Amino acid sequence: MTIAHTHNRCDFQFLRAATLLVAMAATTTLPYDKTPADDLPDVPMERLVVDDMEDVAGWYNGSPEETTLAASDLHAKEGKFSLEFANVVDHTKGEKNYPIGWPRSGKDLKNLGLTDWSGYEYFECWIYVTTSREALPREPLGVGFYHSGPKRSTSFPLADVRKDQWTRIRIPISKIELAADLQRIQFNISESNYSHGDHVNFYIDDVVLTRFAHPVIGSMAAQRRLVYAGDRRVAAAFELLGNQSGKQVNVVFDIGRGEETFATARGKAAELQGEITAELETGRSLTPGQSWMKLTLQDDAGKTLHASETTFRVIEGPFSEPMTE
Repeated sequence: MTIAHTHNRCDFQFLRAATLLVAMAATTTLPYDKTPADDLPDVPMERLVVDDMEDVAGWYNGSPEETTLAASDLHAKEGKFSLEFANVVDHTKGEKNYPIGWPRSGKDLKNLGLTDWSGYEYFECWIYVTTSREALPREPLGVGFYHSGPKRSTSFPLADVRKDQWTRIRIPISKIELAADLQRIQFNISESNYSHGDHVNFYIDDVVLTRFAHPVIGSMAAQRRLVYAGDRRVAAAFELLGNQSGKQVNVVFDIGRGEETFATARGKAAELQGEITAELETGRSLTPGQSWMKLTLQDDAGKTLHASETTFRVIEGPFSEPMTE
């Protein structure tokens, strides 16, 4: 599709996001990294409360010989109580075939009507830890998301939790293999990471699903890592977050160098992924070196919702004459 503009022309193609459902025969364990939400503290988020932990009766104890559960007011991030998941590590008890096992606590989601998380972007909660140990092991705790069918789950090690402080856990729902089929959530420790007799208590609070209240740029990059000096067009691919409903948002794409802007393209995005191409204005040209590109999302009133900027490298083209001083 070509969009006319008074000063330039842009080709704007949208790529429809595809969802791939993977049938797993066993548990999938994945890392999770820093997310765009970590860099956007001022962008409003919509929240769906999974459990505020004011009443923890719905949480089951999967290891009663080593674990106790309680609504605790010792450490509460929101409200008056948190779920206290308290463990005394015992390498001789636990399950018969696995005495060094996985103390755990979880909650079924089906009766709550919260099995489809595909309309949200993050699973979040807060966790506070107390322990008799001087320091926590490398992987103090894990969280698992269980899907329909036997042995189908996605789990994450929660290596970021810290002793004697609150830690926000934020996991992109896109990392969960079957986000539209969440039957159960479960926290667990692996006793192999602890010594016999260790005490470790986790206080879990404010378990929610979140999404951006308006579209933001999840990622943006030049289509080509290297651009030739003779090129008249520069293209970028981008991914949007916070646009689950498919509402149109205005997109402005600028390219330039230093304080100078060489081209501007405008369009509208309604998909989660897209491409935009800007053509240099008459009399403008790219020169070898580092240039920048900036993508800006605006509402219909022209207010900036979010912007992202990155650089790309311009080199001499195969048919260019060498530059002279």
